[in-house]
Amino acid sequence: MPSASAPRLKIGLIGAGAIMRLSHAPTIRRNPNTELTAVFDVNFENAKAIADEFGGAPYDDLEAMLGKAGVDAVIVATPNRFHEAGVVAAAAHGKHVFCEKPLSIDVAGSRRMVEACEKAGVVLQVGFNQRFWSQVQIAKELIDSGFIGKVHQIRSNYSEKSTAYPASTRYRYDLAQSGGATIIDLTIHRIDLARHLVGDYSAVFAELAHSEMTEKVDDNVWLLTRFGNGARGCLSGNRYSPNIGDGTDIYGTEGTIHIASETINPFNAVPLAVYTEKGVADLPDVLREAHYPDAWWETFKGGWIPVKPPRRSPYDAQLEAFRTSIAEHRPALVTGLDGLRAQEVIQAAYLSLDKGGWVELPLPADAPFKIPTYA
Repeated sequence: MPSASAPRLKIGLIGAGAIMRLSHAPTIRRNPNTELTAVFDVNFENAKAIADEFGGAPYDDLEAMLGKAGVDAVIVATPNRFHEAGVVAAAAHGKHVFCEKPLSIDVAGSRRMVEACEKAGVVLQVGFNQRFWSQVQIAKELIDSGFIGKVHQIRSNYSEKSTAYPASTRYRYDLAQSGGATIIDLTIHRIDLARHLVGDYSAVFAELAHSEMTEKVDDNVWLLTRFGNGARGCLSGNRYSPNIGDGTDIYGTEGTIHIASETINPFNAVPLAVYTEKGVADLPDVLREAHYPDAWWETFKGGWIPVKPPRRSPYDAQLEAFRTSIAEHRPALVTGLDGLRAQEVIQAAYLSLDKGGWVELPLPADAPFKIPTYA
């Protein structure tokens, strides 16, 4: 039921593509404290189709929608190069903003978006939904508590065939519209995840290639990363694998954490697994309760502990986090700065590909931006 202390958060959608239909609109409908009241798309029929199914009034005029009484916040999920215009316009109307990743196609645009929302005093949350998986949240708590010691290494892969996702268009593979293909659509999730778990980046080395797709885009991505705390990382992804490739491993001096979020398979058999040599007395409750000994009278003596937390939608969790931030007048759990930092890694990767070497982070304010071309 809706909260007795606050009215429903009235949300307008900016964009009416597949991610709105598959995720954001049904998520708003499931949340008892949110209501879909308006849908904008440059194609009125697209807006009307979402509105007819999930509620709200359709618009093909963004200013008209933003001027509509009762819209408290917006979700922006247009082709990437239009994110900035939608976010800045919403902020100018005093609307809180949830923006799908990437925040923008370059760092300069991301910075303008963050500044616009700060100036307007509105919440800006970025759609890094993978932070909201239960297994990621448990891993974060274990790392931050020092359970696996000092983290020195992380590796993560996220691969998905370009035809797997039921998108309504292929704008992701028009680099002028998207700003990047695999790196900005898939790898960016792991760029943010690694920063969330390990810390800020200090440098990146990139190998981006076109290997298989019809479109000449980055369908084969490898990033080597350095972190400010001295850790090292390897992040990879592709757009040609017929399976959904997934898996993140964090290596510390006192343990290892494995995370699978998108799917499980023979190599990623559980959503979370933790390796430790610590005894049962030193286990946090979440691990002690997950361990099943070979016999009931035995106790844990070290090794792998598989954990299967309840499978809850990260989209539900991120929407509720957004609503709560607005209601409690506090910053988002995933801020505009988080989106800017992820975009900074992508821009640095492009610079690395161009120069053939490491690029230090953070980037200077005047760092050039140029989308690579691929043979």
